[in-house]
Amino acid sequence: MPADGIALKRVKMMANKLWGGRFDKPASEEMYSFLSAENVALDNALVKYDIEGSLAHVCMLAKQGMLSKQEAGAILSALSAVKASAEDGKFALDPHLEDVHTNVEAAVTAITPEGKKMHTARSRNDQVSLDTRMYMRDAINSLSGGLLELQASLLELSKKDCIFPAYTHTQVAQPASLAFWCHAHHCGIERDLERLSQLYARVNTCPLGSGAVAGTTWNIDREYTAKLLGFGAPTANPMDSVGSRGELEAEMLSHLYLAMAHASKIATDVILLANKHLIILPDEYSTGSSMMPQKKNPDPFELARGKASRMLGLYVHAAGLLKSVPSGYNLDSQESKYALMAGVKTAEQTFSILAHALPKLEFDKGKIAAELEEGYACATELADLLTKKGVPFRSAHSVSGGIVRGCIAKKKFLSALSAAEVSAAAGVKIADAELKEAASVDKKARFASEYKIPAASAHAKALGARRKALEAAGKLLEKEVAALAK
Repeated sequence: MPADGIALKRVKMMANKLWGGRFDKPASEEMYSFLSAENVALDNALVKYDIEGSLAHVCMLAKQGMLSKQEAGAILSALSAVKASAEDGKFALDPHLEDVHTNVEAAVTAITPEGKKMHTARSRNDQVSLDTRMYMRDAINSLSGGLLELQASLLELSKKDCIFPAYTHTQVAQPASLAFWCHAHHCGIERDLERLSQLYARVNTCPLGSGAVAGTTWNIDREYTAKLLGFGAPTANPMDSVGSRGELEAEMLSHLYLAMAHASKIATDVILLANKHLIILPDEYSTGSSMMPQKKNPDPFELARGKASRMLGLYVHAAGLLKSVPSGYNLDSQESKYALMAGVKTAEQTFSILAHALPKLEFDKGKIAAELEEGYACATELADLLTKKGVPFRSAHSVSGGIVRGCIAKKKFLSALSAAEVSAAAGVKIADAELKEAASVDKKARFASEYKIPAASAHAKALGARRKALEAAGKLLEKEVAALAK
């Protein structure tokens, strides 16, 4: 049968469902919709993984003598046809078949009656866990790539290094530099990458062979299946494998929430600094007002900040599913699929928009200098200078505070003070050059050598290794399939 006609000529495997032999009456249409409509829509993202998992499973059945080479070849050829149809966008999932697993099996059986044998020694419970883990591996790699791109954008932005304000409590605190600000956010993203890398190791174990809850009596080879699919090893316990569905999803969403919180912090900084006119927003990543002609709004940054709240909701959604469920598989966990996929899409879009917008930011150095001067940002440096001259820091802190108070009263800045004035107030001799250095808002040199964003992250190498391992497994699976499908 041509691959193009698979979706149209698919037949149902039983009068009711795969499980229909137990029932006298068909399930209601309302229940079909409640259980499967949204789930099948989400399952479109899992078609590729379900077919690959089935290819590996059938290869294993043949290797173990549970299928003849002829039977396995017929099933593998049919699966390959379904895969081609899906890649061409011609494989539509039928909600009446409940999920991607039944849809794929029904499509294969429509091509060859041997398809009825492909579900031997597995359950949809271990299938969905398998598909989800394969989806998560690719998602983690994609998200890691997005975070690395965001880090690269911070590196690009840091090349515009200039004086920059550091704040505490949203009040001017100390002088810093743009490169230092970029490096700070780079460090936060580095932790996000580390968490995703650690999660990948937990995701990268193969649940196939766990069955419905207690494994199978068939002589399967779980190590072989895991190898064909690029997993590091099989999972340890069947009950845990199928009963822990949703746990990895919740963990991933918790990591993505922290990453989105970091993205939100970057966005919020841009919004606040643009409001002070210290940052000049790029036209390409700003919007206007339908009523007020002068407006230039940081909408992408505001929405990035808002989407962090969405991610928190998705994490709470997934985490809430884990409580009060008994051991074994429960359909509650199906809800984690929506949260996971929505979270992945949200994070990918947010990382991308920030990565493209950040390098286009420009800075008004004159207004930044004024912000630092008006905030008396060098008061700490002045106190430190007095301490180096032998004044106890607590006393130096008090003296510097008094000097600032006097400057405010006289409407003058620290940089306008003379060494004689400071020396008189502190009771120690201060040289003109020393005071000038302490009171200068330009501290770029202080940060230039110590806080540099590396040209390449170690996580880029790790990501490349993960992708290479999956590619090698894919080639091995193709080779095994080809040998049996001749």
